[in-house]
Amino acid sequence: MILEIKELSKTYKTNRKKQLVLDSVSFHVDKGEIFSILGENGAGKTTLIKLMVNLLTPSKGKILYKNMEITTIGKDYYTEIGVVLEGNRNIYWYLSAYENILYFGRLMGLKEKEIRERGEELLKFFGLYEDKDKKVGNFSRGMQQKLSIIISLLHEPKILFLDEPTLGLDVVSKMDMIEKIKHLSKEDGVTVIITSHQMDVVEKVADRVMILGEGEIQFLDTVDKLINKYSGNKYLIRVERNLDDAEIKKYFDTVNVVRRENDITEIEVYIDSNRLINSFLGDMVKRNIYVTHISKSQDSLEDIMYKFLKLGSDSFEDV
Repeated sequence: MILEIKELSKTYKTNRKKQLVLDSVSFHVDKGEIFSILGENGAGKTTLIKLMVNLLTPSKGKILYKNMEITTIGKDYYTEIGVVLEGNRNIYWYLSAYENILYFGRLMGLKEKEIRERGEELLKFFGLYEDKDKKVGNFSRGMQQKLSIIISLLHEPKILFLDEPTLGLDVVSKMDMIEKIKHLSKEDGVTVIITSHQMDVVEKVADRVMILGEGEIQFLDTVDKLINKYSGNKYLIRVERNLDDAEIKKYFDTVNVVRRENDITEIEVYIDSNRLINSFLGDMVKRNIYVTHISKSQDSLEDIMYKFLKLGSDSFEDV
């Protein structure tokens, strides 16, 4: 365990009123893991990140880094973390990539030899070495994002905070960024704390996910456990008979007819109970109708998050 959050609360005062943004939140982050914080806008994600990077002071509770409260560590804490916040211009566009690296490296107190050696290593790792002398203002969004991360890694932090690291990237740049994040975690032992609205990214990189809602933790576990717990029972069924809508509705309320042609009916159904499938299959056997295919699939993380945030966790049934 590298980071521990204990009973953390944050209240803002707005128009003489108090707004509770985080309410007694407790969790921990392990060394070298990729930990993703999810939730809809206003759930408290940004506030939590700013608290963990010591830009805000908690109203209540503690944040411990290696068993030391971060508010007592002082500026030394910033030598242990790297931060790339979305929506902030993290680099100077009128400077080249290399000039940005030299500038920010000096601000970090690094020696020029360290900056050059580490900078070149990271430029090569992120595929920007050939572009190091080009002005950043001419870079693509993906190249700018990579450079921001390079700068945040110059001092070899133990924890890297990434806010929407793949937002606005094309498919190739996004997949490349995913691989880089995974490499930092698995090969270099960097702890990565990431927020993102792109569920395909979270599904590919995160070891654990935490869902915030109304200032509280609504879920905290692995991606697989989130999917297994909240995924609906979705079946694809194919029979050798042209079944009409009335016949299908006898068994299933929610049906998508995928194909109906040449004495073949293929349907996609969501069900809450496997008894409905058993009843359907039993009747097909009695009527001498061949079922040529049946398969079960799970919702994607994006599907689950949509239902989770729209309907709430209480609306789900364990399957």
